[in-house]
Amino acid sequence: MMKKIVTTISLLLFGIIIHAQQENQSCETAVPSEKWENEFQKLISEYKTIQKSQSQSSTVYTIPIIFHVIHSGQTIGTFPNISQGQINSQITVLNQDFSGNGYNSSNYPSNAFVNWVINQSILPASIDSKGRVKIADVGIQFCLATKDTSGNLLHEPGINRINYLSMNLPSPSNYSNQAAMKSYLDDILKPQTIWDVTKYLNVWITDKNNALNYTGVSSVPPLSGLLGIPDNSTDSTDGIWCFAKVIGSNNLYPSGIYGSPQVEGRTLTHEVGHYLGLRHIWGDGACVTDYCDDTPPAAAQNTGAPSSYPLNVGSCISPTNAPDGEMFMNYMDYPWDPYKYMFTTDQTTRMRTIMINSPFRNQLGTHNLCSVSLGLNVENLNNKIYIYPNPAKSELNVNISQNEISEVSISNLLGQVLIIIKNTNTINISDLPNGVYIITITQRQLNLTQNLFIKE
Repeated sequence: MMKKIVTTISLLLFGIIIHAQQENQSCETAVPSEKWENEFQKLISEYKTIQKSQSQSSTVYTIPIIFHVIHSGQTIGTFPNISQGQINSQITVLNQDFSGNGYNSSNYPSNAFVNWVINQSILPASIDSKGRVKIADVGIQFCLATKDTSGNLLHEPGINRINYLSMNLPSPSNYSNQAAMKSYLDDILKPQTIWDVTKYLNVWITDKNNALNYTGVSSVPPLSGLLGIPDNSTDSTDGIWCFAKVIGSNNLYPSGIYGSPQVEGRTLTHEVGHYLGLRHIWGDGACVTDYCDDTPPAAAQNTGAPSSYPLNVGSCISPTNAPDGEMFMNYMDYPWDPYKYMFTTDQTTRMRTIMINSPFRNQLGTHNLCSVSLGLNVENLNNKIYIYPNPAKSELNVNISQNEISEVSISNLLGQVLIIIKNTNTINISDLPNGVYIITITQRQLNLTQNLFIKE
């Protein structure tokens, strides 16, 4: 029985923002071919074998992102030329979501899928201490790239602002259907602006035509030697496109420009899931597999604000999702951003397998694009500052003589200073949650900054 998609929303509660909220939860990522999936399953089997023998699951991957902000001359902070702060909040969202502690994850029901887990004999690795399907820590983090393709430090970390008029490119808002927009992205915009896909996750942020009812699309990760990628992803098209008004988080950066109050950055979380090999939880068909045993089958996408857990019990019969219903809180479904907050262990396995095997993914994070060693004075560039370990857990060290340092501060990506220490080489960071931070070392009149990654 097909699930009835949630579309009836009270105008008294949500007024004129309904359309924008519903737009926030749709994508046009292509469905991978059967040949692609068959090859992927072989790689997953190999990954699981290696994982048992080499503890590969402990590796944390860090993906540098470059946001190509496409505009027509608007000042920074004016749509669609959104601010650094709004983009910073998006990085925070990604790192929280992929660490298993995303916004509203505390709302996960205390009995979520416990009966389904027992009935389906789900493996222990996918189950938490309460017997629920586990909210997974994917072991993948993200940073704002610090350098451009020539190795120059970026004035705004992770941002490449592009005035399409100065490049004689057409406006993205000219394209009113999916095929035309895809052609614009793949044939015009991406090839002229893309950065090396083996070094950066390219994310294009643009305006769009109001007739387009989706707000994100990702390329499918290629597998070595495998033809038939459904979107013909190449090194001139690989990456993600998002509508500018779904980037960032209302909760973390309320002064941003958003399509609705419901925007919490989960569109990009969803698209990164596709970028790393995930399917929609309904398998892009009625009760079709997403190739993850620990995601209950779903009859179709869920939208809006799901009423309560359990949702749509028995919407799929064979295989069944009874008695606990559909996993609407999964990032690979379509509810509004505040209502989804989890990946599962099997989804994690797919993504980590891609990070090892896909030729456009397996070199990400290996080019020193997330942190730099910086000269402490302009007279002697051989006098460097090194911060270690990075990622760090509980303690951070700075390897320069103590009398050279007057102050060390650590800020979040919104610019809020969290720690200030004077005249020391060792900083206690045990109270900071997982994520990306900015560390600033002050020496005489110089302020030197570097990205810091914290991982429990």
